[in-house]
Amino acid sequence: MAGFAGRRCACAGGVIPFGARQKTMEKHNYDAGLPATNAPFNLCVRHGDLIFISGLPPFDETFSQAVREAREQGRALPPFPNPPFAEQVRLVMDNMKKLVEAAGSNMDCLLKVIVWLRDQRDAEEFDRIYRTYFSGRDTLPARTRIQAGRTPMDCGLEVEAIGYVPKKPARSADRRHKRRGSSSRRGR
Repeated sequence: MAGFAGRRCACAGGVIPFGARQKTMEKHNYDAGLPATNAPFNLCVRHGDLIFISGLPPFDETFSQAVREAREQGRALPPFPNPPFAEQVRLVMDNMKKLVEAAGSNMDCLLKVIVWLRDQRDAEEFDRIYRTYFSGRDTLPARTRIQAGRTPMDCGLEVEAIGYVPKKPARSADRRHKRRGSSSRRGR
């Protein structure tokens, strides 16, 4: 390409002249103490001010341990226990909140969320719970919600997200999950 002669593309800064020094952004991985399944990916990656959350299925510690052991021993993966859908949603969203906060951000700083539901008939229940993790309508991220042909282990959902870390530390703004017992209310 004639326009790019004498230049190279760099991960953190676009096109720069040959020999120029570039400040690179470090990549950090977070697990927030969530149960691992020994799958070949990180749950949360922060690069600069951006946060990338891998697809989170509703796997609790007991099920994650069973999956880990099956993978380590080369056995078939166990069947998903399929708790009530509302429990699955809360587990996924609680885990997402832990990851976002471990990376230095909060749920209101999510920019894009992708939701895969096993069954679209669960959409209303999902939305009812999902909304409680954000401070208001204006802080909801862009979102895509689709019915998956098949979710991991046939669980009820999987959710992934992209967000950012605010320049100034922000207070967590979710209404129900941080302020239980608080008598203060924000005016609208």
